[in-house]
Amino acid sequence: MSNFGLILQDMLFIFIDSFEKIFVDFFITLFNALIIFLVGFFLAKFSYKKLIKIVGKRDEILANFIAQAACITIFIITLIAILTKLGVHTGSILTVLGAAGVAIALALRDSLSSIAGGIILIILRPFKKNDTIEVGTIVGNVEAINLFNTMIRMPDDKLAILPNRNIVSANIVNCTDSDKRRIEWVFSLQYDSDIAKAREILKSVVAKMDKFDSNIAPFVGVTDFGQNCLIFTIRVWAKLEDNIFILKSELIENIKNALDEANMEIHPQKTNLKTLSANTQASDLKNDIQE
Repeated sequence: MSNFGLILQDMLFIFIDSFEKIFVDFFITLFNALIIFLVGFFLAKFSYKKLIKIVGKRDEILANFIAQAACITIFIITLIAILTKLGVHTGSILTVLGAAGVAIALALRDSLSSIAGGIILIILRPFKKNDTIEVGTIVGNVEAINLFNTMIRMPDDKLAILPNRNIVSANIVNCTDSDKRRIEWVFSLQYDSDIAKAREILKSVVAKMDKFDSNIAPFVGVTDFGQNCLIFTIRVWAKLEDNIFILKSELIENIKNALDEANMEIHPQKTNLKTLSANTQASDLKNDIQE
């Protein structure tokens, strides 16, 4: 009985020693993996800030894109290092991923095409940060080009997030490629209005507004005949920094006041409606059948 007790005691000591060794080894491995994660995390954070600071001096859009790509690359390398430290055979995982590459590519084709679209936007540079662009029905200022999407701030302060693949395949209109913009306003006057007098009044109003570009001659004149009116068009140029929308509003107000002083009436938009009674409709239908 005593020999059996000694055997149990020896087995218990051996088990405790083995468990202690396994526990210590596991704790050390887990600690090393944690160190690798912290180093990778702070390295990614440090790289992001440095890239934004250095590259951002020349181009904020490019800096943001490169910084995101660098962070993701560092995180992937860190993950592989952690798995290797924990004893996971990353070679087998990469082999399986390589064999399943076609399926993964098909499943992530939209995301991969957005990444490719982001690279194309960075290389071709159709716009930069704070540019006002039109993409389909979306109009706004560019805030950032990310790996997967582009962020556009709309005039009503809504944020539009568009996949890069959609922007690359769409027609892009850069509204701030030039520092000036043409303002156009179309309105109508009565047919019996004095065209020469109206033109002089309009030119006088435009000349008094000093924020219009004097290097480009304004256009003021009749451009069409309406159903019951003359169609006038005014085209002037102004700098974007002077706020195009406010200038157009001031132009319309000044023209309205000047025409009122000259007793010239802006022709209202009219819609002619014809109401038919039931008898009239029946009579018209009968005549159509007889014809």
